[in-house]
Amino acid sequence: MAKFCVHCGAPWDPNARFCVHCGKPPDDAAAPPSQASRVSPPPSVPAPAAVAPSAGQKPQIPVVPIIAVVVGLLIVVWAVSSIRRAIVHYESRKQVEAFEKAFEKRESSQTTSKPTTPSPAQITPTAAPSSQEVPTPQVALKPETVGQFEPPQPPGPGEVERTVNGPEADLLVRTGSINNLGFGWPQGFDPFSGESTPPHGFPWTPRPGAADGTDRIMVGSVVTQDDLNSHAHDGYSGSLSSCCAIPGPHDPPRKERIQTMPRPITLDVGALPAKIDAVVFQIFADDFQSPVWHSHFQVSLNGVRIPTFEDAINSLDQTGPIGKLITLRLLPEYWPLLQSGSVKLLIDDPTTHMPDGYSVDFVRILVNPHKFKYQVSLAATVVDAGTHKPIAGANVTASLVTSLTDAKGHCSLEGLPAGLVVASANADGYDTSSIPVDLVAGHTGKADFQLHRHAEDTASLERAIAQTGSAQIYGIHFDTGSAKLRPDSTPALEAVLGLINGRPGSRWSISGHTDNQGGADMNQKLSEARAASVVGWLGAHGVATDRLVPQGFGPTRPIADNSTANGRALNRRVEVAPAP
Repeated sequence: MAKFCVHCGAPWDPNARFCVHCGKPPDDAAAPPSQASRVSPPPSVPAPAAVAPSAGQKPQIPVVPIIAVVVGLLIVVWAVSSIRRAIVHYESRKQVEAFEKAFEKRESSQTTSKPTTPSPAQITPTAAPSSQEVPTPQVALKPETVGQFEPPQPPGPGEVERTVNGPEADLLVRTGSINNLGFGWPQGFDPFSGESTPPHGFPWTPRPGAADGTDRIMVGSVVTQDDLNSHAHDGYSGSLSSCCAIPGPHDPPRKERIQTMPRPITLDVGALPAKIDAVVFQIFADDFQSPVWHSHFQVSLNGVRIPTFEDAINSLDQTGPIGKLITLRLLPEYWPLLQSGSVKLLIDDPTTHMPDGYSVDFVRILVNPHKFKYQVSLAATVVDAGTHKPIAGANVTASLVTSLTDAKGHCSLEGLPAGLVVASANADGYDTSSIPVDLVAGHTGKADFQLHRHAEDTASLERAIAQTGSAQIYGIHFDTGSAKLRPDSTPALEAVLGLINGRPGSRWSISGHTDNQGGADMNQKLSEARAASVVGWLGAHGVATDRLVPQGFGPTRPIADNSTANGRALNRRVEVAPAP
C-alpha cells in the first residue's frame, strides 16, 4: 500500500530511510484509506431521468459553477498562504529585533575595551614571525554577517576539554561532544579508528547544550532562498525549504536561515607549552561535498584564512550523510594565532551561493602531539596532467608527514593518523592538488595526483576570484631582495590589468608575500615594496590608484611548507582580491 510523507505529502519510497523530497524521517507515514475502511454513502433517491439531447445537440457543460469553484479554491489558498506568511513575517521580525539588539550590545561592549596584544615570548616556533601583531588578512571573512542574528549559547557538560601532558599531546583542547551530532555511535565504534559513521538522520534543529557551531546544519552565509530555488542542492540545505510560505526578497530571514548561518567554533587554548614542535587540528567533518555541488569553503582561525585547511575541506566528498575524522597540520607561521588563548574556527562559503550544507561534531587542537593511536600509510604518484609524465621532486604532504617524489614520481608516507587522510601535492609551476583518501587503521592507501600547469591569463584569474575570492600570481618577478619589476613580468601584469578593467569602479587589494628566508622585518618591508611596485605599474597603465590597496604580509601567510624548496617557491607570490 502506498504511503506518503507526513511532513510534505510526497510519495514515500519504501527503500528510503528519509523522505527523498524533504529529507525528514518517516515518523508515522500516512497511508491512504483502504477500501474496507471507506464508509459507503447512504442510498439516494433515484433522480429523475435526464432528458436526452436531441440529435445533433451537444450536452451543456456547467461552465459557470466550475469557474466559481476554482476561483473559490484559489481565494482560500491565497488567504491561507497570506495568513501563514504574516505569521512567519511577524515571528521572524521579532527574532531578528532581539538578535540585533544582542548584537548591538555586544558591539558596543567590544568598542569600550581595547584588546591587548599577547607577548610573542609565549611560544618559540621555528621560523615563525614573533615581532609583530598578526595583520588583517587580504580576504577577510565578514564576521559581522556570520552568526549575528543568534547569540551564542554556553556549552553544556562534556562539550569542552583541556588536558595538559596527557597521553595524546602536551596540550589537547576540544570543543564539541564526541557523540556523532547527537545521534550516538554504534556499539564498539571508535571515531578515531578511521571508520566512517553509518548514515544517520539530519540534525534539523541545533542540539540543546551543544557547543556553538557544532551538532547543527550550516549553509554558506550568502545563500538565499533564490539560490535554493535556482540550484540543485544537498539534503542538508533542504533545511532552508519550507512547506509553508516562503519569505520574499525584502522579508526578514526565517528561523531556518538564522539557525543555519555559519558559526565559529571557539576553542579555549589557554597557556601554551614553552616550546612548540607541531600543531594539528582534528575536525570530525560531516557532509562536506564541494566537488559535487561546486561550493568553495573558506576556513579561518580568528579571522585569518588558512589555505592548507581550505584545500583539505574543499576536497571532501561526503554523503549519506556520514561523518569522518580529518587531521590537518597547522603551519608554523600561523602558530601565533594561538597566543591569544582563544581560537575561533570558522568554516563558511561566502562566495559561490551554492547550497551545500555541512556539520561539525567536534574539533580538537593537539599541541606537540604524541604517537597517534591508530596509524595508516599512503603511497603516492605525481604526474603532469597534460603529458602524464612523472614529476620528480614534488612535495606530497599529509598531516605531519612530507615526502618528495623520486624520478618515477613515486613516494610513500608512514605513520599518518587514521581517518580521512587528505594528501596534498605541489611542485613549482603547478597548481596544488589535494586528494582525500579514506583509510581505516592498519591499512595502506593510494593517491594518484595529476598536477595542472598554473595559468595566469585574465580568464583564469576571473575563475579563481569567483571560486576562492582571490587569485595567486607567480608570473610577477623580482630579483632577490629587490622590489623592481623584471621585464618578464609583463604578461602577468597585463592579465591583472585585464581583470581590474573588466570590473569598472571596483577596488582591489594587491598583496605581496615572501618565503621565510631572511629576517622577518626585512621580508615584511620587501613584500610591502613589491605590492607598491605592482600598484605603480597598474597606475601607469590607466588604473586609478585610489582603487588599489597595496598590502605586504612578508612570510606570515604561507600556502605551503617553507621547509621545502617547492613550498618556498609557492609562498613567494602576489595575490589580488576584491577589496571592500
